[in-house]
Amino acid sequence: MPAGLVLYGGAARRRAAELRIQQGLTQQAYQRSEVANRDLEQRVAELVTLNELSVEVVGTLDGDELIDRSLTAITRHLRFDRALIMLVDEERGMLTSGRSVGGSPEMAARIGELELPVDLPDGLLSRIARADGPLLFRDVDEDPDAGNREIARLLEVTSFLGTPLATKGRTVGVLAVDNRLTGRDVLPGDGPLLFTVGSLIAAGLENARLYEEVEAQKAALERRVAERTAALVEATAAAEAASASKSTFLSSVSHELRTPLTSIVGFSKLISKRLAEVVFPALPTSAADDPATDPKLARAMRQVSDNLAIIVEEGDRLTALINDTLDLAKIEAGRMDFRSEPVDVAEVIGRATGATAALLAVDEGPQLIVEVANGLPTIVGDRDRLIQVVINLISNAVKFTPTGSITVSARVAADGIEVAVADTGAGIPAEDQERVFEPFGQATDTLSDTPRGTGLGLPICREIVTAHGGRLWLESAVGVGSTFRFTLPAG
Repeated sequence: MPAGLVLYGGAARRRAAELRIQQGLTQQAYQRSEVANRDLEQRVAELVTLNELSVEVVGTLDGDELIDRSLTAITRHLRFDRALIMLVDEERGMLTSGRSVGGSPEMAARIGELELPVDLPDGLLSRIARADGPLLFRDVDEDPDAGNREIARLLEVTSFLGTPLATKGRTVGVLAVDNRLTGRDVLPGDGPLLFTVGSLIAAGLENARLYEEVEAQKAALERRVAERTAALVEATAAAEAASASKSTFLSSVSHELRTPLTSIVGFSKLISKRLAEVVFPALPTSAADDPATDPKLARAMRQVSDNLAIIVEEGDRLTALINDTLDLAKIEAGRMDFRSEPVDVAEVIGRATGATAALLAVDEGPQLIVEVANGLPTIVGDRDRLIQVVINLISNAVKFTPTGSITVSARVAADGIEVAVADTGAGIPAEDQERVFEPFGQATDTLSDTPRGTGLGLPICREIVTAHGGRLWLESAVGVGSTFRFTLPAG
C-alpha cells in the first residue's frame, strides 16, 4: 500500500477482517505450540524418569533401597503426587512389605503394616496383582465392598492408578499412584507409562532377590567350607598325632623286640651247630650209623633239626620285618638319613645281584640276566640304600617266579637313569598293582599260592627312590610277568 494512503469504506472493513483472521491464526498456532511444548516437556520428564529408574535398577542390589529410590523418582518426574509399592510373598500368598512416598508418616506406617491376600476376589490391590496390565479405579470411596472403602480411607483417595510389577512371567508386587495432594485426576493414558516403569522396578527387584539368594548360598557355602576346613584340620591333626604315635610305637616295640629276637636266632643257630657237631655224633653208634635200628631216636633227631631250622628261618624273617618296620617308621617321620655321594649304578646292580645269588642257586629255578648299558653317568645318592632297593626288587621277583627268568637292566633315560627288574612270573592283577606299594599291602587271589612277604619292602623301595628325586612304578600282566622300574636323576 502506498505511503499516506487511507482506506475508507468497504476496503477498510475487508482489511480489518483480514487482520482479525491473521491474529486468530497466530493465536491458534501459539496455543498449539504451547500444547506441543507441554507435551514435549511431559515426554522429556517421562524419559528422565525411565532413565533414572534404569540407573537405579542397575545401581543397587538392595531391594528396600531400590523401592525407595524408584518411588522418589516417580513422584519427582511424573504427574503423580503419591506412590506406593507392595510386594508379593509367594509362600504366604500375601501382599505385604508396603512402602510409600508423598503421604504422611502415619499413612506410611499403616501401609507398612498392611497385608492383603493376593487371591482376594474384589480387593483393589489384589486385583492389580492378578492383572496383566494397568488398572484405573474411580470413586473407590463409594465402592460397594467395605474392604475397598477401608483401603480408600487408608490411602485417602477417591481414584488411583495401579500396575502389576511383572517380570519373566512372575508378579513380584504392585505399584499404585494418585494425585490426591494436587487434586489432579489420574488418566487412562498414564497407564502404559506406569506399566513400563513397573516392569523396570520388577526387573530390579528380581535381580535383588537373586542376588540375595546368591549371597545367602555363598554365606552358607562359606560356613560349610569353614566347618569342613575346621573338621579337616582337626582330622589332619588327629591323623598326624596318630601317625606320630604309630611311628613311636613301632619304633619302640621294634627296638624292644630286636634285642631278644637277636638272642633267640643266635642261640638257635648255636644250638643247631652244637647238635650237629657235638651231640649227634656222641649218640650210640648204632643210632648214628644206622638210624633205622632206633626209629624213635632218628625221628627225634630229624624233628629237632627241622624245628631249629624253622626257628632260625622265621627268626630271620621276623628280623627283616622289624628292620623294615623301623625303616618305614623313620621314613614317615622324616628321620631317615641319606648319604650324598657319587654312586655308580653298575656297581649297585653288581652288589645287589651278588647278594641275591644264593636265592637263585636252585635247580630249575629262574635264570638271572643282567643287562647294564655301558657308560652310565654317575648319580648322587646313598649307595647302600639303593642296593637295598635292587635287592628287595630281585628278592620279590624270586618269590613269584619259580621258573623262567629275572632280568635286571639299567639304561640312560630322558629323566636320568632307568633301572628295571623284570620277571616272567605270575604277574599282578591291575586292581592290585598300586596296592602292593601300600604298607603291609599284598596282591590277592592270583598270588595266593606264592610265598608271602612282610608287605613293607616295596613301600620302602618307593620311599627311598622318591627321596633320591626319582620315581618307582610297576608294569604287570597276569600270566606274563611283572616289571618294576625306577628312575634316578643323573648327577
